[in-house]
Amino acid sequence: MKLSSLLAVVPFLLAACGGGSSSPEQAGASQPAATVLSAEPSAPAPAQAAAVPADAAQSASTPAASTQPAASANTSAQSSPTPTSTATPTPTATDSTPASGAPVLVEYYGDSIIWGWLPNNDWVRVDQPEPAVVGADTGLNVQNMGSPGRLAEHALAGDSVYPAWDQQMANSKATHVVIEYHSHDTVADTTARVRKLIQVAKASGKKVIVETIGPGNHSGNLSWEQISQAQRDAATAENVPVIDQSAYLKDYLTSSGKTVWDICADGLHPNPDIYVMKGHYAAKQLTVLK
Repeated sequence: MKLSSLLAVVPFLLAACGGGSSSPEQAGASQPAATVLSAEPSAPAPAQAAAVPADAAQSASTPAASTQPAASANTSAQSSPTPTSTATPTPTATDSTPASGAPVLVEYYGDSIIWGWLPNNDWVRVDQPEPAVVGADTGLNVQNMGSPGRLAEHALAGDSVYPAWDQQMANSKATHVVIEYHSHDTVADTTARVRKLIQVAKASGKKVIVETIGPGNHSGNLSWEQISQAQRDAATAENVPVIDQSAYLKDYLTSSGKTVWDICADGLHPNPDIYVMKGHYAAKQLTVLK
């Protein structure tokens, strides 16, 4: 073979053996392209995730829920407990979850008026005490902690019903505490004792609401107006809200022309329809908890 022919063949032989590769810089330049390609399949993921509805994403995070047909999921949702317009003496525990994410548990403390004493009947409870109506109206888990004859001083010291208030609050799982306790001796004592109840509850991490007692001929040295004002003064001093049943029912008496005896057959404990009225009114004040 002539030399010129041999030289013409050499480049083809080198290319076949790999000797004709590009420069190291060129070889390095091809590597990033492979990295980008390997990342491309995951690039659309954020957009896909954003397109999934929030409720679908939540269902997907629960294996059991993700395996159920859509019809089953709807049936399950329909069978879950929901608040009803008919209150019961002991409301079911239907927690409501506010924006903060913590379930709301309301404990309602007070005397026989909170407990639900039926007028002119010893230890007979109305079908719908105020806390039960509040629970039904709001869907909150409202526990009736009322106890007939219990005053603020009993709550602070403890008795056969509940332990001392500081221990009661330390043991309580409530997020919110409604206090209707009061005293019968002096305005100053009532104000001081209710303030102490508020302070202890707040120190235990509770959100506190004071509720005034409403019209009635209470035993002791104070009128219901004096007791109610002492409760308001305590709430103001401790910067907590008030469910002012006294003002609400006083307005009702004025507008309707009725007397205390018309709404409290024994002069003290509300008639069944008034318990329901009080519950509806309190529920409107407590809807902010949701």
